[in-house]
Amino acid sequence: MIHDNVLSLATGEGKTPASPAQPQTIPQIIQTPVPNPPQGKKPIRLLACGVPKGVNGIIHRLHVLGFAEVIAWTPPLPSPIEGEIIRVLTRHIKIES
Repeated sequence: MIHDNVLSLATGEGKTPASPAQPQTIPQIIQTPVPNPPQGKKPIRLLACGVPKGVNGIIHRLHVLGFAEVIAWTPPLPSPIEGEIIRVLTRHIKIES
């Protein structure tokens, strides 16, 4: 059985950009330790990559379906592909043996 909680690494849509102390790239986000992780749970990071309109559309659809709050995703991060962005959602799950 999977139990999850949303952990936001985002500053939220429409807010000012993240401070320099916060991770700004995908490798930094993945390598940054999750503060105060729920006991017995492991972080799982989901990536949404593509053109901004498509990525944001998918994130909003997932919100409507009850999967995750829009603000739980990181702000748009630069992609190595011109014209595309990456957004990351971190969830915590308890992995049962």
